[in-house]
Amino acid sequence: MSEIGELFREMRKDTQRHRAKMLSQADTTGWTEHTPYHFSRTFNGQRMEWWPSGGKARWKGRMIYGHRRVNGLIAKLKKDESASNEES
Repeated sequence: MSEIGELFREMRKDTQRHRAKMLSQADTTGWTEHTPYHFSRTFNGQRMEWWPSGGKARWKGRMIYGHRRVNGLIAKLKKDESASNEES
């Protein structure tokens, strides 16, 4: 085997481990599961699509990338949602 081929195989395995870890850490409570990797939920009348293993989401027609950005947005939306429910 070539060294480059071995390197790419190791990178692929590392990516698979990382995605499995992110998926196992994801709190999917309250989300609709479409596949084991794809979830959706409605916040303030807007649908959010979420792929926790890949750190991707679609919100208001735009894609958001990166676990930290996506998780931060979800946390903010949940907080806003709970605040609006308390006011009602």
